[in-house]
Amino acid sequence: MQQLAQGQRHATLALGGLQLRTLHRVVRRASGVTLATFGSETNRIDYVARPRSGVPLVGIHGFGGDKETWLMMGALLPRRQAMYFLDLPGHGTSAMPSTPASIRGHALAVLALLDHLGIERAIICGNSMGGGVALRLATDWPKRVAGLILIDSVGDDIHQSKVARSWVTGDNPLIPELDQIDSFMATVLERPLPVPASLVRYVATQRALHADKLRQLYRDFVMCDGAAGVPTDIHGVQAPALVIHGEQDRVIALRVAQQLVAHLPQAELQVMRGVGHAPQLEAPKPTAALVEQFIDRIASADRRRQNDQAR
Repeated sequence: MQQLAQGQRHATLALGGLQLRTLHRVVRRASGVTLATFGSETNRIDYVARPRSGVPLVGIHGFGGDKETWLMMGALLPRRQAMYFLDLPGHGTSAMPSTPASIRGHALAVLALLDHLGIERAIICGNSMGGGVALRLATDWPKRVAGLILIDSVGDDIHQSKVARSWVTGDNPLIPELDQIDSFMATVLERPLPVPASLVRYVATQRALHADKLRQLYRDFVMCDGAAGVPTDIHGVQAPALVIHGEQDRVIALRVAQQLVAHLPQAELQVMRGVGHAPQLEAPKPTAALVEQFIDRIASADRRRQNDQAR
């Protein structure tokens, strides 16, 4: 019986891996993106690209995530919208960094992608840890950021959080053991994803199998604070900001989003009912609608500014 159960688990994971690869091909095609890479083998960054005119959307995933987490939402954005989603160093298929994978280190990787693509200004969209990266970009390189979209983002208290620091050396619910996969998915998601359960189990199992690498990345993320971490003073950020937060997020409390809106000069908050930590996956259609409306406002403001300058 034990051998039978083990065989069933292997078969489920093999099926989930096949389904994931198929899903990636389908959503990339639906999103109109192509795979690309830049950098040397030791600092390679992989990304997907949909070049268009206008201010592009650049997506920064959360801890342990990858560029693919944006594609369900990306497929619902207008085809005219330029967008680029990258794998941060050490995540997805990008190379492990040779320096600590701090928030600033990740921001520098995003900046290198913008330079590589010749993008002067972009709308930076970050989920969870990626929101902290977006805030660092807007603080240190404000001219490169046309707007901020923070989806269930970390706040500047992440580096002082006793809970977050305890996860560095103790049990970390974001890095599950193989027998904790169901509890991990229940923690991260409020809504079941519109994909087969075997696919979800495969993704979570891969996370468990890469626990050593993820622990190093998590330690760098949380313990590298100060100028290397999430900025503590964001009052000077002038870029318009859309803060989206799942009301049922069990990873980052809603109060963090409320604090971000209170501290950012030009920010609005959209709370999504019945959604957890990953609105772009759990509710891609309403999330895409909010993102599209925000992008349109940025584009309209840019056109008005250009017209004023031409007069």
